[in-house]
Amino acid sequence: MMGPLGFLRRSPVRRDAFLLLALQTFYKLSGIVLLMVLSRHLAAGEIGVYFFALSFAESFLVLASFQLNPVMMRRVAADMAQASAHLAPLLGFRLFGGPVYLLCVSVVAVALAEGIWRVIMVVALFTLLENVYSSFATFFIALGKAVYNFGIGLAAEIFFMSIFLLGMWWAPSLNVLLEANLLRSLCLLGAAFFVTRQRLCPVQISWDARFVRDGVPFILTSLIALLGDRVDTLLLGFFWDYKTIGHYHLALKVVVASLFIPSVVGQVLFPRLSAHGLKADNRRAFVRGVAFLLSLGLLGMGVGFLFVFPLTEILYSTLSTEVAPLLRPLTLLIPLSFLNIFLSSTLQALYQETKALRALAIGTGASILTNCALIPLIGVYGAVWTKLLSALIQLGILIWYLRPLFDQAEPPAAGRYEAKELIPPAASQW
Repeated sequence: MMGPLGFLRRSPVRRDAFLLLALQTFYKLSGIVLLMVLSRHLAAGEIGVYFFALSFAESFLVLASFQLNPVMMRRVAADMAQASAHLAPLLGFRLFGGPVYLLCVSVVAVALAEGIWRVIMVVALFTLLENVYSSFATFFIALGKAVYNFGIGLAAEIFFMSIFLLGMWWAPSLNVLLEANLLRSLCLLGAAFFVTRQRLCPVQISWDARFVRDGVPFILTSLIALLGDRVDTLLLGFFWDYKTIGHYHLALKVVVASLFIPSVVGQVLFPRLSAHGLKADNRRAFVRGVAFLLSLGLLGMGVGFLFVFPLTEILYSTLSTEVAPLLRPLTLLIPLSFLNIFLSSTLQALYQETKALRALAIGTGASILTNCALIPLIGVYGAVWTKLLSALIQLGILIWYLRPLFDQAEPPAAGRYEAKELIPPAASQW
């Protein structure tokens, strides 16, 4: 007889999905506690400064990563024996992109946000370190070692929350949040480097131009996604005030907190689709994933819509009167985002990343135009309704692109990828 978790030992995919979902659930619960503490100890303006700085720093993040993690994952999944060689060009690019990212953020911050440029630089530094850690986390998943993600992430988050809560109890300030985040990012990256080197493979650094060329669609996807996700915050900062940004992001965080679910489901299925395409078992897994995410998304939307006022009162105390009216329409975004994230990940895994890019570009273009028109006129509600419109447009296009792939008897030719093709040419070592 198997124990209660015996099915996890028999299925590495289920095991990894369980571990990642458990870790992300812990992250989100920690995030809820963090927001509750912030809303009770900091003014809405200070919270708005933090979220503005975070959006500002993340707007330039593509310079540091070029969103090349999926390229590395596809190569590792098809040729695990050369895992170290497939990780090396990604680390090589990051060694070049990190300083460029920090330089660009500092120059633009001093020019456009002089009053809070120091906050932006601290946020940019820990954002960069966490983003580098994400490459190691993706590497662990590609190798079927999600247990390392779980262990490292759990330990770092417990350490972060301990430092943060102690600091906010002793001397509450925005600096406590910044310093705790910086310590967390250093712990994450240091632990990932140590585990990779000691338990998996040597950590090498190389430069491979083909690796970057293969990532061009992902680079563009990252650029467009960042632009679409940050333009509302930036416009609110320029046309309104940081207090408005604080209310908007407190509402949006409740929705964003649930998006780890489709991300994990898509990430766990990604290596199978990359290696084997739309075979019968993968098709069944995809359909089950869509049904699960749609059901869960509708449930989350219903709960959030019906219980918005008690929910925000528990989370944000006196700020709930400003946050609840924003959160109610934003709950409609939950099922739309669940499907968008999963369908986009599926297209990328099937080597149809240009189609995922096209869907995102059209949705983002509509978002930018609508934000520019509505935010100066009706403020924060313009950002809310624009997010819903953009998500609807993107979902319709993704469904249109995926439908013909499932009508074919065999996986599309673009989805077939020989392991030998994934081995990069001789890379010049730094």
